[in-house]
Amino acid sequence: MAGSKVVDPTPKLPALSLFALAKFTAQAGQNLFFAALLVTAGTANHAAAGLSSFFVAMLLASLAFGVPGGALADRIGPSRGFALGGIARAAVMLAWLLGPKSAMAVPAVVFAYSAVSQVYSPSEMALVRTLGGRRHGAVHSLVLTLQFAGQGLAVAALAPFLWWLGGTPAMAAGAAAVAAVAAAAACGLAVATARLRLELPARGSAFRDTLRFFRRHAIAREAVIALALTSMVVQGSIVALPLYLRNDLAAGSFGAALVVGAAALGVGAGLLAVALRLGPGGASATIRTAVLAMAVGTLALASLDYGLRAALELTEVGPFVDLDLSLGASFAVAVPVAFLLGLAVALALLAARTALTAAAPVAHQSRVFAVQAVLTDAFVVLPLVLFGIGVEVAGARPVLALMGGVAGFAFLVLEGRVVIGWLHAPAREPAPAPVPVERD
Repeated sequence: MAGSKVVDPTPKLPALSLFALAKFTAQAGQNLFFAALLVTAGTANHAAAGLSSFFVAMLLASLAFGVPGGALADRIGPSRGFALGGIARAAVMLAWLLGPKSAMAVPAVVFAYSAVSQVYSPSEMALVRTLGGRRHGAVHSLVLTLQFAGQGLAVAALAPFLWWLGGTPAMAAGAAAVAAVAAAAACGLAVATARLRLELPARGSAFRDTLRFFRRHAIAREAVIALALTSMVVQGSIVALPLYLRNDLAAGSFGAALVVGAAALGVGAGLLAVALRLGPGGASATIRTAVLAMAVGTLALASLDYGLRAALELTEVGPFVDLDLSLGASFAVAVPVAFLLGLAVALALLAARTALTAAAPVAHQSRVFAVQAVLTDAFVVLPLVLFGIGVEVAGARPVLALMGGVAGFAFLVLEGRVVIGWLHAPAREPAPAPVPVERD
């Protein structure tokens, strides 16, 4: 089967540097662009409908164009798909900048941006194998680190400054300018990979081959389960966390920063662990461990502090009761559990991506990640709707408990393959007893 060819197993540092620049600037431009769109949608007369339509338009484009986008990226090669997607995303931002910035136009702009991103995103994932040699885990860790860095730059620095400088138009102009830098870096990467002959466009591979890959490889199915669960836990936590901090922890600014900071430290620890230690051979075990940690963590946030408080009251040991009164059993649970959840999310995400990169055929890299993204989005949409309603009606704890139950069920599914194999393994026959030899 024809496909991309890597000439040696070492990372390609010049091309990897261009890839890193493109990823960082693209992420910063995207978040700045989204901030401008959300401000426009949120200040309209029907703000709730506008914000909801933002996410619906993004999801619909992903479901409609995810698989065709991945197929196109495989057909022309991931570096060319990366460049084409970067140019198209910058063009959408420029069109929004030059056109009327009404709230009614936001869903159409988001749909267009998400549609062209269906070529860009799977190409980005496929480039990990092209550029990273055998260091799949390290390059995926780098990609996620650059994503967080770009988001932080946009949200913490660029968006407030440009809003102060000129409001939404200044934010849109800044986003288009940063996206243009990202597109230029992506085009430079495409030229570099062509000169180094790092890849050849895929030829003669059908979509059914990609589906066959998911049917035949258990690690691919494990990765899809882990990525869908990670997306659900992250987005469900975003929905539940504000109410949990306010009502259940009664946390002020310092308490909220403590919990969020612990989660960020956990994510950082996961990034470092994967960059230094994770290889394709350890991906499956890491996925199962991380899924179990997510189940334990969400269930602990939902109820463990009640048990801790009861234990402290029943023991009536002075120092521990005083500790409960001064700091609160809820914080004693929430801070370490936040670290655990951050670590688990990072490990599950990176281990699953590493597993797909290592297992997928070279000619199918983009389509494999495109199919995975479509399956993940299709799985997450209903739970997120239920979580949003559940938080409003029942509070944060039942939603956290439900997420823990889903994560626990996912862990049982992942472990089921091992358990079933163990149950169906043929029993060992007892070793024959030594036969005494009669001597004359």
